[in-house]
Amino acid sequence: MSSDENDASFSDESSDEDIWEPDSSDSDSDIENLSDFTSPRDRGNAVPKGYNDVDEGPPAPTPKFRPAREPGVHLNDEILTKAGVRKFLHPSDFFKLYFTVDLVNMLVLYTNKYAAHFGPTKPTVYKGWYDVTVDEFYTFLGLLMYMSIVRAPSVSKYWSRSSLYNGLWARSFMTKKRFLQIMSFLKVSNFETEDRQDKLSKIRFLYEYIHKKCQKLYQPHQNLSIDERMVQNKGRYGFRQYIRDKPTKWGMKIWVLADSLTGYTYDFEIYVGKDNSPSSRFGLAYDVVMRLSKSIINQGYVIFFDNFYTSYQLLKDLLLKGICACGTILKNRKGFPNALKDVKTFEKNSNRGDMRWVRDDEILTTQWRDNKTVSVMSNFMTANGYSFVKRRTKINGEYRELLVKQPSIIKEYNVYMGGVDKSDQLINKYNVLRKTKKYWKTLFFHFIDIARVNSYILFQEWRKTHSDIPELKRPNRYLQLDFTEELTRELGKIEKYQSVPTASNVKQSKKTTHSIIPEFSQTRRNCKLCYQTLGVERKVSTKCGECDTYLCFHGKSNCLLKYHQS
Repeated sequence: MSSDENDASFSDESSDEDIWEPDSSDSDSDIENLSDFTSPRDRGNAVPKGYNDVDEGPPAPTPKFRPAREPGVHLNDEILTKAGVRKFLHPSDFFKLYFTVDLVNMLVLYTNKYAAHFGPTKPTVYKGWYDVTVDEFYTFLGLLMYMSIVRAPSVSKYWSRSSLYNGLWARSFMTKKRFLQIMSFLKVSNFETEDRQDKLSKIRFLYEYIHKKCQKLYQPHQNLSIDERMVQNKGRYGFRQYIRDKPTKWGMKIWVLADSLTGYTYDFEIYVGKDNSPSSRFGLAYDVVMRLSKSIINQGYVIFFDNFYTSYQLLKDLLLKGICACGTILKNRKGFPNALKDVKTFEKNSNRGDMRWVRDDEILTTQWRDNKTVSVMSNFMTANGYSFVKRRTKINGEYRELLVKQPSIIKEYNVYMGGVDKSDQLINKYNVLRKTKKYWKTLFFHFIDIARVNSYILFQEWRKTHSDIPELKRPNRYLQLDFTEELTRELGKIEKYQSVPTASNVKQSKKTTHSIIPEFSQTRRNCKLCYQTLGVERKVSTKCGECDTYLCFHGKSNCLLKYHQS
């Protein structure tokens, strides 16, 4: 639970609300009892209460959870047909929901266009260049994922012939020269139409495409969390951030809204500096939460965040939009109850596990004494209820394990605040991030990771809801690593059990000529190319006589020729 005083960005100023004054029409008795009336300025002076005091909760009922769609995987109507369900049997089918054929077509177009224009200025790299195809770009993505799970000291080592490295699988994806060519001329935007006023112009197209897909394909469960994510990059650009207390100190800051249950990245926003994001009078943190929560208004969702975001005004305004919220808060934040600001006195006169709370209409502020005093503010919870947690405490010079009380609101916060942390852990475990000074390339790698982790979560959810499909059967403990390995093999067209690709047998395979001999079979199977590139199940009886691959061989759909040319 974060309690860093450096995160505070609001001063403890008095409220702008007017003080209540008695009207001339009020009776004398009402005026005499004026001391019983608490104005908005005096609400924070209420006497703190404890475990034994009953909290009746907010004066109005909190919003019920009524999401716009059923929580979980959501594919479009065309897919959700009886036959369409069976299109999604493999990890690559779900990854291509984010990096679709249409998207990859555009990335290939931008890359080839950039290479044709600037290639001659880099003759060493450009020599032998030929246009990238959609199929080859998916192979390139597969190679990046392979490098994320099998780490080598440098890129060149993946193709090394020395005894320790001659056995890695990079050469089965593509040659080293081809990989370096694609990395050199990679482009994810149209360089001719980039807006120089837009700090994200070089990544804008891909950013908006992935962002839209994340929300379209999944409806989150009730509890969400908002936090910042740092993506490492030490290049020079206008919105580079430095955060001293973060594991990743230099890089780009991304605000993230994630599902607390699964870690699914549902919404995110790249922070490009204050000058490009006009702030309201309530501050940057307020605006970030309001923007990220636009898609969940009036659905009864619950958001958890840390003390950088939490403020009295934010919780009040979120409740007006039908959103419940809870977060840790600093005592110098505007709207913090005056009765709870004497933290040092509270710590001096209390024991570990003690609690006190103050309610101001919908807003509940709870203070709990643990190793340090923690303050939590909520717009929907009550102060009632507690559980016991184990703590090691020093008594008479010896450490003993004791059971101390923990308020329910603290427990709820600890359980559901970690959605973004869970997402970060999944991403960082096998991230494809490669060293580069170009911010847009770093974001390109990060978007691959978001798509991979989100597709893993979709795949797991899909398997639960379609347990009757044999092809979706996986081991009970099917981890992210298993998914990434399977996805990598599918993108690279590598069989699970195949002979090791040494430098000698790869060279031999290049010399071998392959004759295209169509044959007709009595059995009908899916065209491999149609399924891989379009996701279409097209049954054919024609196959290649040499490699025994079923492919279309009629009219415009001459996949037999296209497959072997690629």
